[in-house]
Amino acid sequence: MTTILSGVARQGVLVDLNIRTYNGRKQDKQVQEEVQHAKGAASKRAASVYKSLFAECKELDDVLKFAARVRVMHYKLTLPWADNGSRLLPIKAMLNYKQRMNDAQTEFDTLVTRFLDKYDTLIAAAAFQLGTMFDRSEYLTRSQVARKFSMGVAFAPLPTAGDFRVDAEAEVQQDLIDQYEKRATDLVAAAQRDAWTRLHSTLTHMADRLTDGEDGSRKKIYDTLISNPQELCGLLTTFNVTNDPALERAREQLEGVLLGTSAEELRKHADERVYVRDRVKGILSQFDWSQVDDDAEDAA
Repeated sequence: MTTILSGVARQGVLVDLNIRTYNGRKQDKQVQEEVQHAKGAASKRAASVYKSLFAECKELDDVLKFAARVRVMHYKLTLPWADNGSRLLPIKAMLNYKQRMNDAQTEFDTLVTRFLDKYDTLIAAAAFQLGTMFDRSEYLTRSQVARKFSMGVAFAPLPTAGDFRVDAEAEVQQDLIDQYEKRATDLVAAAQRDAWTRLHSTLTHMADRLTDGEDGSRKKIYDTLISNPQELCGLLTTFNVTNDPALERAREQLEGVLLGTSAEELRKHADERVYVRDRVKGILSQFDWSQVDDDAEDAA
């Protein structure tokens, strides 16, 4: 057990992504009371009314949407670890992760600046958009809003059981070590399960999209049917933190399937769809998928 943990600790680090944004939403208690009264609500908690201070603001929407995409990318490039938000980043994936996050930081800063540069003009526009709901006192100053935006990543080494250096009886200290080892082992298993789950979800999605209907109709095939699995194959070369030979074998087989086809070929030729689908199903039939997280797949 300790050997597995120390091996993973040498192969990865913990990473936290912290993004703070300003959504421009404010509770409107006056309108809320009007709604409750109009609907005959007996409780003040029956309804809550929030208004968007910038109802039609492309600049703010762009920031919020981009922040959401960065969070998705962060989860895509890392593996689950702790409940507090830390994720496991394999050392082999760190360069790619840092490059993509640096690019994201630059884009995030650009979008925030674009919003702030038009801030006063946007408030004037909001007065027209909100009508009688507009209240100038609800708007922060430009500098106050600027402080609400931030983005950054923080790295930390993976702790090991030997990190427990406490002034306690040997029996208590050993109990702490044993508890941590069990917890860390569970976390390693969860990280590896996530890799298997991503692979299983990709394979089942491909098999589904490549299966024509009983009436001969075919499902729409997007370029991502090939590009997403290709990206996953690249990620799995670094995500296999326990060096699971079965996971690597499955990854290699999927990579082999992808090398011989394209989305365009799949759209044009029924026999190509059948051939690729059968190879994908062959991968699904070879491995034990009992550890796959069904809930995670449903949410994917």
